[in-house]
Amino acid sequence: MRYLILVYGKESDWADVTPERAGEIMGAYGAYTEALKKAGVHISGDELNVVATAKSVRGVGGTSIVDGPFVDTKEALGGYYLIECASDADALNWAKQAPTMLHGGGVELRPVMVR
Repeated sequence: MRYLILVYGKESDWADVTPERAGEIMGAYGAYTEALKKAGVHISGDELNVVATAKSVRGVGGTSIVDGPFVDTKEALGGYYLIECASDADALNWAKQAPTMLHGGGVELRPVMVR
């Protein structure tokens, strides 16, 4: 079964991160990605650009297109991993290992619907 590990965090938290600390965190993401690949569960994953670059499409037929997601939240979706695991427990185990917590964020684990 496929799962999305959605990586959330506060963009503002990165403002005070030193280049050395940013390197440590990104290194942890690289190691996590390699661990997912080595385990054979990795399908894809990417970091997303900042929220200010987002556009929202709303209304019937996408009649309204505005800049930004305009969701009042302290955290923003910053990236994702698409993985394939044999069970919910396996997927949750991988979600718990995401390095997101190194910089104060969290993850959301969502099963992908297959129809």
